[in-house]
Amino acid sequence: MGSNILQLLATIVIFMVVLAVTYYATKWIARSGAIQPYTKNIEVIETFKIAPNKYVQIIRLGSKYYSIGVTKENITFLAPLEEEQLDLREKEEMLQNVSFKDVMGKVASHIKSKEHKK
Repeated sequence: MGSNILQLLATIVIFMVVLAVTYYATKWIARSGAIQPYTKNIEVIETFKIAPNKYVQIIRLGSKYYSIGVTKENITFLAPLEEEQLDLREKEEMLQNVSFKDVMGKVASHIKSKEHKK
């Protein structure tokens, strides 16, 4: 009986320590600027990975849209874009007609095709 109480107390103490560490880690991340605050004039619209650490991004600066190339070392301006060239529907809107079954079917077929290539 006494060991059960000690185990319960130890579990509660460990839980409280984990909560405290989580609280202070969250405060530290917020102060360090690792999470950027909301901005109204700058937004990354879409990111496409080309290779490891190499991306093409569509960004919005004010009311203008641009494509940029992003690597670990630098950022390269690619071209200005017109709003008419872009599909700006919200992600939720685009995913409304996609069922979980369809997604899992595609993933399963992709995995099977990789296994057959080996």
